[in-house]
Amino acid sequence: MQSKPPPRAAARRLPRDQRVAVILQTARSVLRDRGSEQFLTSEVAERCGTSEATIYKYFPTKRDLLIKAAEDWFEEFLSDDYPARTSGPLKDRLYHAIWWALSFIRREPALSRFVLMELRADPAYRTMRIYQQNREVVERVMGVVEDGRKSGIVRDDIPMRLMRDMIFGAIEHQTWAYLRREGDFSVDDSAGWITEVILGGIVVNQPADRHLSEAVDMLEKVTASLRKQAGPKR
Repeated sequence: MQSKPPPRAAARRLPRDQRVAVILQTARSVLRDRGSEQFLTSEVAERCGTSEATIYKYFPTKRDLLIKAAEDWFEEFLSDDYPARTSGPLKDRLYHAIWWALSFIRREPALSRFVLMELRADPAYRTMRIYQQNREVVERVMGVVEDGRKSGIVRDDIPMRLMRDMIFGAIEHQTWAYLRREGDFSVDDSAGWITEVILGGIVVNQPADRHLSEAVDMLEKVTASLRKQAGPKR
């Protein structure tokens, strides 16, 4: 009599949090390869080695999955990658802040495209967590400008909102062709150009002879000090 085959071993189930993390990482990989337009939850399930029904158990729609993947990516970027430059010349600090924002787009163009071209047009965008995360990106860059204003380097007659629009409008225009898969851009060059243009418009104009005047004042103080030390002439 032929023996029965042993019962099939039950598949080892991952804990819920770990399973969701695997799904999200896989979703990011599929999004990089396909873009949001060609993104399929069935491919995510196949790469995860699970069923599409399991994906929908945690994420009711494809859009929900993409939004959560984008939120996790923002959180990861905000936590690990911001250049903590709280001192130094304003030009260097602004360059690094703009460079950081540009690298955000360069690293994950498919996710950036999804957020900028799809989510931002959603009437409910301002209620989303990703909206608050995007505001944090803006606030970190504009914090450098605010520091410049407090120190008297940046003009106080230009609204901060306008300066924000100038900086991030330039960032979007520099990256637009890249996001549409129609061109490329250099993070280093773009950060340098934007910094130069922005600072040219917002920095307080200094009199041409200011440095000469400061040097003369210093020389007069030194001369007066030397005369005092030498005492009265006989």
